[in-house]
Amino acid sequence: MVNEEMDDSASKYQERLDTVISEINNVNGRLERLYDALETGELQLADLAPRIQQLRQRQEKLQITRQGLESLLSGRRVELVDLGTVTQYVEGLHSLLMESTLAERKSFIKSFIKEVRVTDSEVVPNYTIPMPPGELSQERLGVPPIVHYGGR
Repeated sequence: MVNEEMDDSASKYQERLDTVISEINNVNGRLERLYDALETGELQLADLAPRIQQLRQRQEKLQITRQGLESLLSGRRVELVDLGTVTQYVEGLHSLLMESTLAERKSFIKSFIKEVRVTDSEVVPNYTIPMPPGELSQERLGVPPIVHYGGR
């Protein structure tokens, strides 16, 4: 059920993105025709300037919308991991929850549960998966020697 909802929303985003790209191409074509009219001398810049400005503003808004939709779609890609990795994470979370106090458990769960929707027959949590940090590299530097030079 959740996968179907994700697929539906992803397809809606993709449809919207396709529409925005089509509109961008339409605006670009209109601008090209206006520029051609200017170059051939059919119309004067004073006559076309307001329309060119409107189309450029529309073009900018569409580009912003396109970038937002593309980032939403790219954020929906899921990396598949092996069962061993998932098992390690689950065991780590289980031990964390079993060894912590009630207040710590509550705080931990609140850190990744965004919302919980309750309908007549089901509960749908909206959450992010808590992932342990990757291999963190630590660089250890010695304290540089401090030498005071000077006279009396």
